[in-house]
Amino acid sequence: MINSVRSSSKYVLDAVKCIKEHIDSNPFQYKTAAALLENVSMPNRSSVEKAFKEVHGTGIKEYQVRQRLEVAKKYLESGMTKKQIAAKCFYSSQGSFCRAFKKEFGITPTEWLNKYM
Repeated sequence: MINSVRSSSKYVLDAVKCIKEHIDSNPFQYKTAAALLENVSMPNRSSVEKAFKEVHGTGIKEYQVRQRLEVAKKYLESGMTKKQIAAKCFYSSQGSFCRAFKKEFGITPTEWLNKYM
C-alpha cells in the first residue's frame, strides 16, 4: 500500500469503498463525480478523492466514465444506436461518445461491434 493510503482514516477508506461499489452498481445515477461526492457524507472531499485515486489507480470521474463505457458495450450488443447510447452515457453527441469509447478501448464502437459480435 502507498504510505498516504495507509495514513488515510478508516472513514475515508470506507467512503472510497462505498463510492466504488456505488459506481459499479449504478454507473448512471450521478452525472458527475461532484454530484456523487455531494451525496457521500465525509469530512474532507479532497481526502476521499485522493485516497480513491491511490487505491484504484484512477480518479473518481475517470472510473465513473470507464464503468459507463463498459455498460455501453452491452447497449451496443443489444442493438441500441450510438446516438441513444451517447445520450444515456451523458455525452452531448454521438461523436463525443465515439471519441471517448475509442480513447478508452482503442477502437471505435463500430469496430468493437464488428470484432466482438
